[in-house]
Amino acid sequence: MSTNHQSFNRSSTRRLWTSFVTSLFVLAIAGCSGSPVFNILGSYFPSWLVCLGISIGLTFLAHLLVTTKKLAEQLWPLPIIYSALVCFFSCTLWMIFFE
Repeated sequence: MSTNHQSFNRSSTRRLWTSFVTSLFVLAIAGCSGSPVFNILGSYFPSWLVCLGISIGLTFLAHLLVTTKKLAEQLWPLPIIYSALVCFFSCTLWMIFFE
């Protein structure tokens, strides 16, 4: 009786392992279905690069707003603040348009 139980346990474990590996393989292939790119004047740019360019522009507008409102004195690590704004804007644009 114990050999049947061990045989069932091995085949069940093998099936579970096979289905796990197959699922990982299918997920890996599905991730390569298409790359989000933009055709700009005949040259293909990745979408993250476009989001980065737009976010740099938005950060420049935020900088203009901060300087006109005279809030720069209250934002003391300006390089960190502006880097965080670029990251925030680019990730937000990516999530809005590509997810």
